[in-house]
Amino acid sequence: MEAWQSVLLAIGGNTVLLAVLGWLGQQYVQGTLSRELERHKAELARESQLATERLRHDLQLVASERQITFSKLQERRATVIGDAYGLLVEAYWRGTEFASRSDAGGEIEMKIKFGAAINALGAFNGFFDKNRIYLPEAVCSALDSVIDEMGDHVSRAGGFIKYEESKLPQAALEKKFEAWDAAWKYFREKAPQAKLELERELRTLIGDKPVSEGEK
Repeated sequence: MEAWQSVLLAIGGNTVLLAVLGWLGQQYVQGTLSRELERHKAELARESQLATERLRHDLQLVASERQITFSKLQERRATVIGDAYGLLVEAYWRGTEFASRSDAGGEIEMKIKFGAAINALGAFNGFFDKNRIYLPEAVCSALDSVIDEMGDHVSRAGGFIKYEESKLPQAALEKKFEAWDAAWKYFREKAPQAKLELERELRTLIGDKPVSEGEK
């Protein structure tokens, strides 16, 4: 028997001994539980930190992938805008040349200019239909409107080319001149303004800030 146990028995017998032993046992259990709890808390903290780091890493990867995808889309959009605008301007030039009725070369020259205008309009439409997904609906609608108006005026005026003026009745001659006048007025007045508005919209899409009145 340990010395301290002998002292306890001498003082208070088994009752005191049992009480002390119970208290010591309780302190041991509490100490053990406390140490286990601290160890468990430390493990949870480490696991939480690792999980946070893994999540941060995964989020950075996703953000990086999205940034790359967005950059590629912006690059593709810029290419589409540049090519579409170039084709639109080409159609505008060819339509203006045709509508101006600068027919020094006669009927053959006018047919060549008409064909050039129709081909330019077709080139724009073909490219635009394949790539309109890269542009907002409002811009697509504006482009559709401009190119449709160009095509309508070119087609109306061009419909009379195959007929000799000397063989047309007066009513047909009047319609021909009305169509040519309307086409020339459109390409001289309305088309440039519509083209300018579209240019501003397209510049905005590729990140160019519009110039305010105070900055001009």
